[in-house]
Amino acid sequence: MFIVTGASSGIGRATALALAQRNRKVIAIGRNSDRLGLLEQKSPGFIQSVVADLATELGIQCIANAAQSFSKIDGIIHAAGSAVPLADYQDLNSEELAHHFSVHVSAPIEINNCLRSKLKGARILYLDSYSARSPRVGWAAYSIVKSAAQMAARSAISEMTDSTVIRVFPGGVRTPLVEAVLTSTMASKTVEEFRNTDSEGKIVEACVVGEYLADILLEATEQQIKSRETWDFNNAADRIFPSDNIARPEIR
Repeated sequence: MFIVTGASSGIGRATALALAQRNRKVIAIGRNSDRLGLLEQKSPGFIQSVVADLATELGIQCIANAAQSFSKIDGIIHAAGSAVPLADYQDLNSEELAHHFSVHVSAPIEINNCLRSKLKGARILYLDSYSARSPRVGWAAYSIVKSAAQMAARSAISEMTDSTVIRVFPGGVRTPLVEAVLTSTMASKTVEEFRNTDSEGKIVEACVVGEYLADILLEATEQQIKSRETWDFNNAADRIFPSDNIARPEIR
């Protein structure tokens, strides 16, 4: 059984579907009950939806309750995000930052900890971001939040030794967050960069990344996992799996 957060849309939804289509039970977590209901209908019997706000204690408890009947969890995909707005550094709002931290940083920690007795041997996957490595002008809040989330994931790798913690860089993916950047009216270097990337055909559909994450979770060998500090979708060598023994084609 796998738990996927952020399953209402984007990468989370795509990953939940990819796992269910490979006959894996999935608890799909999200805030939009209508979208989760449609997700359940696509894979009846394999997807169980749970409406939960991960920024609240009640939301974390809902996940714990949903997993209670399972003695073991095969994996967790921490795909939940938040609509971090474009804003200059001098316009950052500390209360808004605290909310984004609760979703991107605190919630995965609390989920891992409340389910730790069921996670022995599990694969726990974090979505990392290039923005965590260097700041994006006009999107400072996102860079700051993802940098903290990256360190939380790296700390989990060091200390959650009964589980296998995996960091994945999906790159540019067509998600609601990216669409908001592409359609923004803000004059920003970041907006310009994303639009150029989109015009070059380098923003990938979420369904492609969902299949890639399912490959890592279900097909990657322990040797592959241990040989990499991170997985990068844009690196062809990171798209080789035993089932096909060939690199995934470049997505353009």
